[in-house]
Amino acid sequence: MATRLRPLAAVLTAVCGLTMTACATGGIGGNTNNNADDRKVSDSCEQYGDITLKVGFSEASDTIGEGFRDLIAKFEEANPTVKIDLQAKEWASSQQTIRLVMSGDEPPDVMQGNEGWSINGALWEAGLIMDLDAYADFFGWFDEFPESAMMVNRFTDDFKTLGEGSLVAVPQAIQYAGVFYNKKVLADLGVTDPAVLDDKAKFMETIEAAKNAGMDPVVLGDAEKWTVLHNLSLFNGWYDTPETINAWVFNTPGTTYDTPGRLKGSTDLADWWKKGYFNSDAMAMTLADATARFVEGNSPFFITGTWSLGAVRNGLGDDAGFMLWPAAEDGQHRAVGGYNLPFTISTKTKYPDCAARFIDYVTTSQDAIDAQIAAGRPSATIEGANAQVDDPLLAQMISEYQRLNADDGLFTWEDWPTPSMGNLMGTECQRMMLGEITPQQYNSMVQADWEEYMANR
Repeated sequence: MATRLRPLAAVLTAVCGLTMTACATGGIGGNTNNNADDRKVSDSCEQYGDITLKVGFSEASDTIGEGFRDLIAKFEEANPTVKIDLQAKEWASSQQTIRLVMSGDEPPDVMQGNEGWSINGALWEAGLIMDLDAYADFFGWFDEFPESAMMVNRFTDDFKTLGEGSLVAVPQAIQYAGVFYNKKVLADLGVTDPAVLDDKAKFMETIEAAKNAGMDPVVLGDAEKWTVLHNLSLFNGWYDTPETINAWVFNTPGTTYDTPGRLKGSTDLADWWKKGYFNSDAMAMTLADATARFVEGNSPFFITGTWSLGAVRNGLGDDAGFMLWPAAEDGQHRAVGGYNLPFTISTKTKYPDCAARFIDYVTTSQDAIDAQIAAGRPSATIEGANAQVDDPLLAQMISEYQRLNADDGLFTWEDWPTPSMGNLMGTECQRMMLGEITPQQYNSMVQADWEEYMANR
């Protein structure tokens, strides 16, 4: 089976429409600590002689990590004066150390960070990552990527606005959260046509049937305190619109997390835990372990991001399927997502042109497009989004992504809007599930963190 993604020019249009200037191209001016100097930029690595380029990588799962190592080998072959020192960690450990590593005396020349204020926003404000607009002009990134991919990687020079200003990072791939399912287990539960699960009532009926059959209906691994947040965001999408969610994420004054819709979402998540719909050891299990548990074949569902597609495909083969989170009561599909962890350049690098050349290669080259498809996700570039895909599971994910976009249902990650939001949400969400705080208390704490940031930024 072969399929193609539709062009991505319209992806995340709701996000781009949040402000009149949110999709404007940033300039080179502004924070002098972050600017490229006034010299003419290039794509030359040879000018530096024999060098070692240090690269921090935060997606070190087996399938994605293997593809990235293959890209490094090909880059080194094409650039014999360059050796890549890959410093790879899983995201759970990377997010705790990136800011510390990048503030050191010898940080990685290239670092895979994260959109939002907790990682890249903090690095930008500290003057630790470069303004990439000059390189974007040189390499043609503004033409090669949809504006949605550029917009979410912009920050203003006064450090107050995400989505405007200078480009600070470039992504590799499209990612969003959805539902992996095991066809064989579903058949054992009497569901021979997974399409019926698009109905919320049938989906919940199947989860209850799995529980009654002695199964863990949904596999979850939240030891790192971030994966369950995507489950929560999907619940929120049942009750709040993408416009409502995005406005808050992008720090629009007067918006709030503490909505009646999100209270329903938090309540749903807490209820699922109480009812035993998740495996009881979820809070002690990593994402990698949860993926391994799911492909053992004893649960019908695994609700997580499409970054797990390669591992699920390799583990379940033809029994693996993927679907959107079931439609909300208005019939519209909604999901949290966007782009993967993007690449930045340290302001302390001695080899900025070579670092930019490396980023260009691992994000826009045909090798990079092929590597993303092999890992089970489409490239973030416009060309990559139109690439032919033969893998049935990836083709299914792409088809579902097209349905999601047709419903204008994509909204962005809810842990972006403050530097402390990710840690706060991850810790307090577990406490809410365990009954230590109520859903209302959780939502109020999240909004209080947002308001404190807005008042003091």
